Amino acid sequence: MRTLLSAEKNLNFDGTATPLKISLFLLVCLAWLLPGLTGHTPWKYDEAVSQGIVHSLVHGGGSWLSPDLAGEPYLTHPPLYYWVAAALTGALQGLLPHHDAARLASGCFMAVTMLGIALGARDLFGPRAMRVSVLMLIGSVGLVIRAHEMSSDLAWLTGITWTLMAIPLARTRSALAGIFGGLGFGMAFLSQGSLAFGLLLPIVLLTPLLVPDYRPEHPLRHALAWLLSAAPFLIVWPWALYAHAPHLFSLWWSVLGNPVLHPTLWRASDAIPTYYLGVAAWFAWPAAPLALGALWNGGLRGLAKPQTRFLLLTLIVMLLVLGFCTTPRESNALPLLLPLVLLASGGIDTMRRGAASAFDWFGMLTFGLVTAVLWLGWVAQLTGQPAQIVNYLDAQLPGYHATFQPAAFGVSLGLTLLWAVTILRSRQSARRALVNWTVGMTVSWMLVMTLWLPYVEASRSYQGMMQSLAKAIPPHAGCIASSGLGEPQRGLLYYFLNIRTQRLELGTRTRCHLWLVQSRPHESFAVPPGWQLLWTGARAGDRTERFQLFEY
Repeated sequence: MRTLLSAEKNLNFDGTATPLKISLFLLVCLAWLLPGLTGHTPWKYDEAVSQGIVHSLVHGGGSWLSPDLAGEPYLTHPPLYYWVAAALTGALQGLLPHHDAARLASGCFMAVTMLGIALGARDLFGPRAMRVSVLMLIGSVGLVIRAHEMSSDLAWLTGITWTLMAIPLARTRSALAGIFGGLGFGMAFLSQGSLAFGLLLPIVLLTPLLVPDYRPEHPLRHALAWLLSAAPFLIVWPWALYAHAPHLFSLWWSVLGNPVLHPTLWRASDAIPTYYLGVAAWFAWPAAPLALGALWNGGLRGLAKPQTRFLLLTLIVMLLVLGFCTTPRESNALPLLLPLVLLASGGIDTMRRGAASAFDWFGMLTFGLVTAVLWLGWVAQLTGQPAQIVNYLDAQLPGYHATFQPAAFGVSLGLTLLWAVTILRSRQSARRALVNWTVGMTVSWMLVMTLWLPYVEASRSYQGMMQSLAKAIPPHAGCIASSGLGEPQRGLLYYFLNIRTQRLELGTRTRCHLWLVQSRPHESFAVPPGWQLLWTGARAGDRTERFQLFEY
């Protein structure tokens, strides 16, 4: 690494490509992407649900056309992400734990998303915007945790990225843009369902009307390629599901079809139209403020540019559709990252020197402090000093004991030093400020997923609790009834213990002699006569969940 850095006396992040800068860029992308994909069990919420679904697919518990969760049809999301995760699980059988292999699907979708936004930035602003757009994306505060979880939202983000990327490409390469756009829309549909129509079709259809510069060079050729590419996703899967299991198709249609065909269902009953304006302020940091700065600096001349009008149209449509048609949820804000990141990337070079310097210092101080705290806390776990930090950590996770892991220490130290050297050897500019921010976030994430991973795993994993429950279940116990179990817990019960409970909430009449109840620690409930408490447990340090097993 020292030899690599000595190739240039000072790093000038001016948008030009050199072997050193390309190498550093790829290193940062890999260092951001890979940590967190392996090395830990499924965590709540989406990971636990996804792993339960993937486990069912791999072990024949459900149909690949209609995945289920612990024996019940899962209607929240179409199955594209779960197909990829299950395929990776089967392909890597014996090489990785099932949950690690499945989680690699998230890395695959994120890599394709990063490629898509780079190509989109190139078509909008030229080659100099490619790397900066990826750095802006992976530097977003709201993406770093979500991008490393098992979640169909990542396949949804990939589909949106390639749908949008194809729109400016259609000016010069109509057929290729149609293929990319159709594939992207199809992925979006098979990841999120009917929301793809409401979110993406207005952008696809309105852009040629409102931004004439982005009209396809050959409209008919473009439309035909788009439709043919999207057709396998939009037609083949629903048709196969109908032919295989008409009753399941009816359930899926009630979720995927009715919201599109009935305008009265377009608005979510619990929608908060202004919710995503507030969320975007931090979720898309630093892209959101940098995008606003780019618009301000560009003024009326900037608004006249087709790329600015296209991205503003995209942003406005997304804010309206997400605000009125979705349940307020942070992960639903993922699509907003794309127009904000591209706006900020296109205007990064217009940032004034004072603003760039302030952003640079803010990033260095923020992640310098975060990095120092993470290193200090890790040292405190090993040495017992400072006592205040040790006491705080022990209060959060009683009984945890840290051990020294040479590989994690070496990787973490190397990346920390690389960040420091990059800061010291680079010339001050707006692009340098972005690089420092993204590398700082990458270093912080790497430290959490290496030095701190055992601690986080001990606090968030259900594996220990599941092992304790398995020991408490009598041999040849038969069926188990349940009350209050959430989707994550049902998914992990099936994954870890191969247990599908008979849920009493569904009105199931059962003669099971075991009854598993999930409740809050101090929540009381009536226990029918004859039932005796056999076991109680929870995750280590968890103060929100309690599990109790009764025997009759």
